[in-house]
Amino acid sequence: MANFKDTRVSEKRFYAIPAQALTTDGTTDGTLTIENTYCWKVGQIVNVVSATSTPRRLKIKAVLSETTFKVGPIDKPIYKFSDVSDLLFADTAMVELTDEASFNGGSAANRRPVIDLNEIQRQIYEEEPTVAMRTHSVDWLGRSYGKENPLPVQLSDGDINIGTVNAELEVQLSHQDNVPDAGDIADSVQIGDGSEILLINPDGSINVEAKIINVKTPKTIKINTTTVNTEQSYIFTAATKRFQFRVQDNAAKAIIAYGAGETITNGWDISRGTIYEEKDLDLSTGVTIYFQVNKANQVIQIVYWE
Repeated sequence: MANFKDTRVSEKRFYAIPAQALTTDGTTDGTLTIENTYCWKVGQIVNVVSATSTPRRLKIKAVLSETTFKVGPIDKPIYKFSDVSDLLFADTAMVELTDEASFNGGSAANRRPVIDLNEIQRQIYEEEPTVAMRTHSVDWLGRSYGKENPLPVQLSDGDINIGTVNAELEVQLSHQDNVPDAGDIADSVQIGDGSEILLINPDGSINVEAKIINVKTPKTIKINTTTVNTEQSYIFTAATKRFQFRVQDNAAKAIIAYGAGETITNGWDISRGTIYEEKDLDLSTGVTIYFQVNKANQVIQIVYWE
């Protein structure tokens, strides 16, 4: 959108718009094309100039799009347009709106057109099935917002606090390419807890017993302990996703912790004959497990997945 310093209009007249260069040649039916038609309005008296054509004043008769509008004689009906094919891009053709229409000897202010109140009501009335005095939103070209003309929304950097929203959120997911529309790419969606996910059987039923572990082949390690109630440790790699810990002798018990010295103060007891397990891990920097056993000469068995 053009970066005008002031895009308002006063009560009586239009504010000036700096000269804008044509991006293509003018046409015989009065069409001018510029970078952006934002703030250019029907009824404005504009000055059109180029390096080779005769300067003149024309009235905007229609704004067609974000880049084009039509001009015509000031004193002719709205459907009368001017031949502006002499305004050439190569000749640096320009269009401008001045505060005072002093161009070429004129002196009257560029006043806003006077519109009868009844005509205003007619212009803003939206026909059935809307049946409203244009109380629904439109863009700056007067086009209603909808599926083909969505409301533009821009989120800036920073915190966004939405709070509680009671609404229906429509999410369109496709399990096949080109469905429902050509060019659609199938979405990949899994339902699970990271270790176990739902699978679809060939008959279409859900396999609730299927289990997928997103890890490699398990690895095992044995650690010998010689002294009773003496803290030892083992470091898991950052790639570890899951592990199990047990004392080989079912008559011995262990205490584990994740901080040095905590097997004495805040340890977790591993009862005789039981297995301690952690899964769905994200050990971005690895982790150390500390342990001690209540019997001498024991073997700690660890199985882990990366």
